[in-house]
Amino acid sequence: MNKQEKLEQRRIEALSEIVGSRLEVERMAQRPRRPDDSLNVALFQAVAKKLSEIEESAKKATNVNDLNDFIEDAEAQEQFSAYLCPASEVQDEGNLTFDLIEVWGVPKSETKKLRDNLARKLESKDADEARSALFQLFGEESEWDDYIDGYEERMNGLAWKLFAAIIALPLAAAFAIHFTYRFSPLLFFGLFCASVAGACASIMAKMPPLDLSLSGELSAYRRRIFSRIGVGVVASLIGCALLAWGFFPISIQGQTFADDLKATSTTTCTGVTTLVLIGIPMLFGFSERTLTSFEQRVFGNSARLRRQNGGSI
Repeated sequence: MNKQEKLEQRRIEALSEIVGSRLEVERMAQRPRRPDDSLNVALFQAVAKKLSEIEESAKKATNVNDLNDFIEDAEAQEQFSAYLCPASEVQDEGNLTFDLIEVWGVPKSETKKLRDNLARKLESKDADEARSALFQLFGEESEWDDYIDGYEERMNGLAWKLFAAIIALPLAAAFAIHFTYRFSPLLFFGLFCASVAGACASIMAKMPPLDLSLSGELSAYRRRIFSRIGVGVVASLIGCALLAWGFFPISIQGQTFADDLKATSTTTCTGVTTLVLIGIPMLFGFSERTLTSFEQRVFGNSARLRRQNGGSI
């Protein structure tokens, strides 16, 4: 999709949003009301006029950023529908908005703050005060809507990238290990790809939920992704090196990890050998705590050797 097509697609979305805002304002103005609760006609006409101007501007916009700004302007105008709400329905409208925000998955601590700050004002017998509280609540609803949409967009995009890496990297690792007997540096490349795949799987399994992202974690999350991958790769390569060294003589059916590594230098690996050489570094990359357990074993062995040798090795 080229730039012009993206612009036109976003224009359609923006115009739909703007029309929706205008319909919401008109819907609120058309609600039945008591004889002593007259509609603020001047405000309604001003908001309708402003929304029409925003719509015309969106039709002529030449870039996506302007369209995004027009959507925000329309949402801001839609909030004025709070002052057009019949006085007898302000509290009900507020409760529906509270419920909607909670359905979105907003943390209960945040919705509780909103209720504590605005619920009593919505119950006020002073219509202007109640409508003012509803106006603030509509503003909060709009901000949460934008925030959740941004959060979902970022997390979905990141999840797809991690998923693609998890699929592609083990395949690249298998290809590299398969041809290691022809070019030995391919072994390191294969182990590296498997390690990164394991780290990506770990990141995908621990993506921050919405409530944690509110603490500022989301803004630093991209940086932590690279650090987590780096730690996972280093831990994986260290763990593979220790296994290859034979420091931990772990064997399954008489075959150790070191034996599988040696086999790659002389002949084409079998499917089982390739699977082992991919799975072990992925395990280390997925959880560096696996390497920590090895460290504890190292220090435990060292302490035991010191005792056996009178305090020194």
